[in-house]
Amino acid sequence: MVKKTETSPDPSWGYFDWLRVAEEGLRPLAKLMKPGKADLPILGKPSSHSPQADRLESFSRPCLWAAHWLQATPTTFPAAAPESLSRKTIADWVRQALLLGTNPSSPEYWGPTQDHHQHTVEMAALVLALEIAREFLWDPLSQKEKEQVARWFASVRGTKLHPNNHLFFGVLTLSFLDKEGFGQKTDSPQINQWFDTLETMAIGKGWFRDGSNQTVDYYNAYAFHYYGLWWGRLFGQNDSTRTKRWQNFTREFLPDYAHFFATSGENVPFGRSLTYRFNAVAPFALAEMCGASSVPPGLARRISSKNLHFFWSQPIFQSQGLLSLGWIDEFLPLTERYSCGGSPYWAAKGLAPLLLPPSSPFWQDSEQPLPSENSDFSHPIPTAELVVRSIEGEIELLNAGTAISTSNTVFGPYKWGKLFYRTGVGFDVQLPEGLYPIDSSLTAQMEDGSLHGRQQTRSLAVEKDHLACSYHLGDSVEIETHLWWNGPWQFHLHLYQCKKSSRLLLGGQSLASKKSSDLKESSSFPTISWKNATHHAVLRSINGFENANSRHVTAPKQPRTQIYGPNSLTPYLQTKLNTGNGCLVALHAVAPITSPLDSWELSESKAGHWTLKNKSSQTWTLRHHSLPKV
Repeated sequence: MVKKTETSPDPSWGYFDWLRVAEEGLRPLAKLMKPGKADLPILGKPSSHSPQADRLESFSRPCLWAAHWLQATPTTFPAAAPESLSRKTIADWVRQALLLGTNPSSPEYWGPTQDHHQHTVEMAALVLALEIAREFLWDPLSQKEKEQVARWFASVRGTKLHPNNHLFFGVLTLSFLDKEGFGQKTDSPQINQWFDTLETMAIGKGWFRDGSNQTVDYYNAYAFHYYGLWWGRLFGQNDSTRTKRWQNFTREFLPDYAHFFATSGENVPFGRSLTYRFNAVAPFALAEMCGASSVPPGLARRISSKNLHFFWSQPIFQSQGLLSLGWIDEFLPLTERYSCGGSPYWAAKGLAPLLLPPSSPFWQDSEQPLPSENSDFSHPIPTAELVVRSIEGEIELLNAGTAISTSNTVFGPYKWGKLFYRTGVGFDVQLPEGLYPIDSSLTAQMEDGSLHGRQQTRSLAVEKDHLACSYHLGDSVEIETHLWWNGPWQFHLHLYQCKKSSRLLLGGQSLASKKSSDLKESSSFPTISWKNATHHAVLRSINGFENANSRHVTAPKQPRTQIYGPNSLTPYLQTKLNTGNGCLVALHAVAPITSPLDSWELSESKAGHWTLKNKSSQTWTLRHHSLPKV
């Protein structure tokens, strides 16, 4: 264990701890490894793909987890807690399952991949597993067995892939075939074409939009940068220019990305595929291994270890002892239709620190504090149209532009469409009857009861103390939103034009709890305050709202909608039904229950110049041409 220095924080988990977690995660999987089978009977909902795809996923992703453990350094494991699994037994089963699954004559055969097929995704997972634990999984195969596996991989040739991060799956699979002597002349041009398309998704400073999804989220970390680095390390020897380019993408990305982690270790929940959990830290150790890191090893280790510790300390396991579908616990409504029982094992990417030997500076250097441990900050990322803030060690993400494409709203546009997201409190998913969730958002309710939230957004400003964007709510409400902040407080200005009669709702932060009695609310319009066992919040109308209300979910009477717990409370301000133009102004704050919220009062409002004061006689001045006189 690294000794604490005067400048380093208390050490977090070290190599032994990571190895222990890898084995703890593998142990319940090993119990499901039956002779003659090429899949694992993992409980969970089926995906929207096919039973065959789910079978393959139940093998490939746990295989990637096993590969990290297989190649780890066993001699460093403390004698007081010896390993209880046999590397030979695990490796033997994986190889036999691989041969059964790729044998067309076997009843365990997975079948070939096809256009836009999930099998291509899982092929790439197996390529990485075979490379990571090559001496256990690939090298022991006979030439005939390797040819069989290669023929199955080769079904990726000629298939169409989704024009997003999925292009990497074809890149990795064809690159592996070429490296192992199973390539064709047409493979190299195809790899280059896919790579060229991927690079058109770069938007600057190491950030990418995920193809047709038009989103910026954690796929940047565990897809674009993860696969780009792996390709360069494994297959990029003959294309040093592209290898260096992807390494430079990562160098640009990591300093921004380090700001997404709270002092608790939690990364701010935002975007799709959150059930992969701690794979969010995948690029930190991999970049260190590839010589492409731009953050100190001690910081990379601390971010990774605190993130793993955060999730591993939560009840994230289902009844078989395996990783569940959810965030801090099992919660199926958070997941997407492409998720199945084996999906959470993409978390295996987060075990990348085990690829580094215990002697690496990643493990040996004194840890450096996270940006959120150093001080409060406001960090704008204009290329990604995001502002990430730290308030008392918690992370708040404000979103000015990233949005789900119209063709992919099935993933849940609210995963990008809320105005802000926070660690420690979570958010609401889709409401019953398919309604857009109201928390942390401005939504429009039409006369027929339909509720419309933000989907497509145009960024207007991404600054250290100001964010602005324009968007539509449904087809009849146009919005221009401006947010300013000061400590835990947000100042909201929403300029609207309603072409049809509608009611606008400004939702506050949803708070959740295990026990309904932990949720309390105090309302006296124009101010609402509410709390749970860990946080309290305030929402106050300044202009344009008619009254306040709140949405309660009480388990088990109502279905759960909050990623943090079965009971939840979401207060909101609302206008009357109206048409035409108007201006909404409000204050909102969230803080740990131990931190007081010193409310602000509007003391002056001139066009372009507003002043607020609090009880401590502090002044908050806002200057912007959008500020009206009210």
